[in-house]
Amino acid sequence: MGFLEMLAHADWTRGVRMWIFVAAALAAWEAAYLFHRALSRSAEGADDVR
Repeated sequence: MGFLEMLAHADWTRGVRMWIFVAAALAAWEAAYLFHRALSRSAEGADDVR
């Protein structure tokens, strides 16, 4: 593998890792938000059935 091919491969994997990190961060934020909302609603005494 040449030097340019190695750079292209490294940039590609770096981009994929960045998007995986972004997706994981969004999933963690969503889980924390939903968990916080569930706790606050249960503290208010709201029922889960609509």
